[in-house]
Amino acid sequence: MLRLFFYTDSRNVTLIKVLPLRILMSIGISALFCAPIFAQDEALTFTPVQISAGAKLFSDNCAICHGPKMIDPGGGFFDLRTFPPKQRPRFINSVSNGKNSMPPWKNVLSQEQIGNLFAYVVAGEPK
Repeated sequence: MLRLFFYTDSRNVTLIKVLPLRILMSIGISALFCAPIFAQDEALTFTPVQISAGAKLFSDNCAICHGPKMIDPGGGFFDLRTFPPKQRPRFINSVSNGKNSMPPWKNVLSQEQIGNLFAYVVAGEPK
């Protein structure tokens, strides 16, 4: 099956190109698989402001269970220092909706604040 593809060349002339549907679909499918990779890399870039805001939020809200500076005080809670950086959606979901003995925080913290917590957890404590 063929599809028409309209585009404008450098002389501002509209041209029509006929491409097989399978080529157009492969371009679209390739873009779908590449987009999450780019999004993950982009998600790992944090500003110092995000990290310090996350550290403050962690200290105020999370340290009671996860320990100061993410060092578990012995309660058996998840060691956030080992949280996989490429699993941002998992982190956001766990903090927002709760997991195991952790309560949901979506009615307490904004999505921006939860994102700042993620920045802090991924960046870790300064060495």
